[in-house]
Amino acid sequence: MANHSISSDLKQCTLRLWNDGWDIVAICEMLGISQASMYRWEAIFAEYGDVNCPPSPIQGQSLRILTRALMTACEELFAEESDLYLDEVITWLGLTHDIIVSKATLCRNLKEVGLTRKILHKMAAERNEVLREDKNELTWARHYGRAMAGQRAELSDVFSHGDRYSLAAALTIDGYMAADVVEGSFDSETFYEFIATKVLPYMNPFPAEQSVLVLDNCRIHHYANLVDLVRNAGKSHSSCVTS
Repeated sequence: MANHSISSDLKQCTLRLWNDGWDIVAICEMLGISQASMYRWEAIFAEYGDVNCPPSPIQGQSLRILTRALMTACEELFAEESDLYLDEVITWLGLTHDIIVSKATLCRNLKEVGLTRKILHKMAAERNEVLREDKNELTWARHYGRAMAGQRAELSDVFSHGDRYSLAAALTIDGYMAADVVEGSFDSETFYEFIATKVLPYMNPFPAEQSVLVLDNCRIHHYANLVDLVRNAGKSHSSCVTS
């Protein structure tokens, strides 16, 4: 059944016939409507007392031209947060100033007052302790912002990477055998500790199964004490040279 507009009168007539005891299949065949529509109209009528849903409170004719006061407010907003998306500004205008505006209208009005889109110029927030306290050290994904013509779209950002962790894992053809995480990077000593305490206990003497330890050409894998540890445990040590 193709979609088509159904008048309120027909919807009301349908519900009256249904309430009067008419068979729902007969009503649908006679009026050319679906049972799903009838159930939907009944639910709407039960909730709102009408066969049509009331209009959304945010619907209405949107503004085509923003006032000078609103544009000044937008300029101040972008001066504080130059990386805002247009959707966010539209939401802000609706919540703060109780107006509805389309994205195209907002974009056109911003261009008319000189608020143009440009690549963000990021400044290290570490230079300012007050700004730094407001940041959570997340990496910003936004690369564009808005500012007045002739001015940079500046953004204070945290350039520090925060805490870093490194993961090492021993992998067999059947899955992971062991894994370890350290703060910072692995060095010869921490990698030696990982092999000694978490990998070798699960290996077997050569040439049994799981008796060969294959490592890439990383410098810490050639630690002399590590090579001696593996060989003294009866296992075979092999390096895989990578380019």
